[in-house]
Amino acid sequence: MRIAINCRVLIPNRLEGIGWYIYETTKRMIENHPEDTFILLYDRKNDHTFFPQKNAIELYIPPMARHPILYRLWFDYMIPWKLKKHSPDVFVSMDGMNSGRLKVPSYLMIHDLAYLHYPQYIDAIHLAFYEKNTPRFISNADGLGTVSNYSRSDLAKNFNLNPENIDVIPNGCRPVFRKLSADEKREVRQSLGIKKPYFIYTGSIHPRKNCVNLIRAYNHFRFRSPLEHELVIVGRMAWMNDLFERELENSPFKKQIHLTGYVGDEKLAGLLGAAEALVYPSLFEGFGVPLLEAMNAEVPIITSKNSSLPEVAGEAAVLVDPKNPQDIGRAMQTLAKNQPLRKKLIDAGIKRRKMYHWDKSAKMLYSAIKRTAHKQR
Repeated sequence: MRIAINCRVLIPNRLEGIGWYIYETTKRMIENHPEDTFILLYDRKNDHTFFPQKNAIELYIPPMARHPILYRLWFDYMIPWKLKKHSPDVFVSMDGMNSGRLKVPSYLMIHDLAYLHYPQYIDAIHLAFYEKNTPRFISNADGLGTVSNYSRSDLAKNFNLNPENIDVIPNGCRPVFRKLSADEKREVRQSLGIKKPYFIYTGSIHPRKNCVNLIRAYNHFRFRSPLEHELVIVGRMAWMNDLFERELENSPFKKQIHLTGYVGDEKLAGLLGAAEALVYPSLFEGFGVPLLEAMNAEVPIITSKNSSLPEVAGEAAVLVDPKNPQDIGRAMQTLAKNQPLRKKLIDAGIKRRKMYHWDKSAKMLYSAIKRTAHKQR
């Protein structure tokens, strides 16, 4: 089988949620199926080779698609033109976009419908693109998948689909995330210049991630508790962050709030593993990978009681109202003081993390791709 895969979002040293999904599943499919040829499509030239295996062909297809007009050009014209020479049996796109001009079956992964639920947090040009084209992407797909039961129900409801025709292929967790020893935790705190325990948030910083209310919650925690835990926010500044920056500047505890920016895997795993708890108050998620990372690091979790997050967290988290900073702050205080609860959450996470593994997800994805490749257009 010849499998063409959209790898547009694989950018060296800048992988985030969907990028890690594509990388981890594709790597395993390539390694597990040497009899197949994988044609990997990029919209930029990279010095770094993500997939050095002999059965992987990496193709650079201009232009760099980072604007709706260029999305359309890349998916509907450049990809069909380039793939004529490589005769794939199936096209796979895991970033929510699809081609409407291919003559081979396509398998589409849509991780979430954030643009429908929080349109105010997307610029007008991209919002119009998603509203117009997502129905087209779905109708052009011969197979459709997503990452959680919540997202499957959301897709079925909003696009009048049979949920039985939507695969649920969840995320996994990279092995770099693990429990740290007391000495390792101490070294991490020293590297940050932090002497006190700290809460951590990991992920990009933009309005849907709710980092404004995270700072307000931290203020609430510090005002109402004698504890002096600090706050570490790990991730790149994405978009629409004026309010976040004002909230940070005005916090009376801003010297105890540390922004690291985007960090590599090893450093991220260390920062998370040394934390008192992960606080992930996102307004909306199709999955919520940081929850899995915390479970593997054996760190308790505070997260939102909305979208897919309760599904992924199970009994391993304290669930809060993400729109209520006081509720988040109270949960921070409870976890900081209640050691039996911390142990209960950690133990629940150790059990729950066994449900999610990249090897399992890659096998599920390959089966779905194989089934799709056998369909007639």
